[in-house]
Amino acid sequence: MAPASTDPNQARALVVSLRDFVVRAKSALDDEIRSYPTPIPRCDAQFNHAYEQRSRLAALLHRIEAATAGEAAADGILRAMAEFAALPPLAESGEERTLRARIADALECAGVQVLASTERGTVDVAAGGH
Repeated sequence: MAPASTDPNQARALVVSLRDFVVRAKSALDDEIRSYPTPIPRCDAQFNHAYEQRSRLAALLHRIEAATAGEAAADGILRAMAEFAALPPLAESGEERTLRARIADALECAGVQVLASTERGTVDVAAGGH
């Protein structure tokens, strides 16, 4: 998936930044959910959105940690970054915008196309011509 021009050290540093951001975002959602006023009706769209977002971040965090655990983790790192890139923005923070821009640049340099499928809730990652 990753061409020879992709610097694995830069990709690893970027995915560490991504992991740190996801941990903080998930923690903020944990706090929001924990302090949500009760009783919570099942049709509460705001609570359900926060809960679903937290679940997506927890799954992404698991994949990031799995990808960075191995020595030959370039594919997994690129997949985790592409998955984050395909997610809708979590907030309007400058940190998130900067991180998304850095990830988009890294994926472009690696020749990775990110295709989000809202119907399936999945991300397809394809390396252009590789």
